[in-house]
Amino acid sequence: MVHALSQLNPCYSLGMDDLRPPKLEVYRDESVARDYDQRWSGALGKKRDVRKAKAICQAFDALQTHYPEASLRSVLDIPCGTGRFSDLFDAYKCHTIGADLSIEMLQQAQAKHPQHDFICADIGRLPFADDAIDVGACIRMLHLVHSAELRIRFLKELNRVCKYGAIIDYRHSHTVRIFSRRMRFRLGMYKEDPQLPSPRQIQCELQQAGFKPLAKINVHFAPLLSDKLIFPVISNET
Repeated sequence: MVHALSQLNPCYSLGMDDLRPPKLEVYRDESVARDYDQRWSGALGKKRDVRKAKAICQAFDALQTHYPEASLRSVLDIPCGTGRFSDLFDAYKCHTIGADLSIEMLQQAQAKHPQHDFICADIGRLPFADDAIDVGACIRMLHLVHSAELRIRFLKELNRVCKYGAIIDYRHSHTVRIFSRRMRFRLGMYKEDPQLPSPRQIQCELQQAGFKPLAKINVHFAPLLSDKLIFPVISNET
């Protein structure tokens, strides 16, 4: 059953004038949610799944290594979407809670992973007490948020509820692919200007959110061709 613990107005928690990025809102559309899994169903999509899953597991292993005496048993997967990685932490014997603003996506996630709990919740205002969750996982979201201030706000809230740390998925600007897209945008050959942070800016954003990276994990084997990075992070206070 999907629990609507925090199904509120999409811009209620920002404390700022700008609305939630439109690219985040599109996932609340029923047709988008219904067709979402198709992008991972082909051979290329499955390869991307394997690469991302491997990087996420490496990040979780880094957190476990950093806390050898701790028992990491709960994971908050937000936004979980249709549950693309919701069963990834089963191998670690973790209780996974999937959270998303899209009821449509959550319903599909629950159907695929009935063993897990799913809630409708906003990463800008999570319905959990401080340190209520062992580890947070924020995968495939921050690149859709073009405001650095908003990314930091989201990460701060994740930091608040996670006791031991988090696994953060970022995309950066220093790749051949992103350089090519920017050139094509300036020539009128690409629909939008890629607004991704530099690796240095990512480090600054994590620090401002109260996080300290344990490692930087390249998702793709060719870093200059891929903008995808995974960071296992812990609180600055530890």
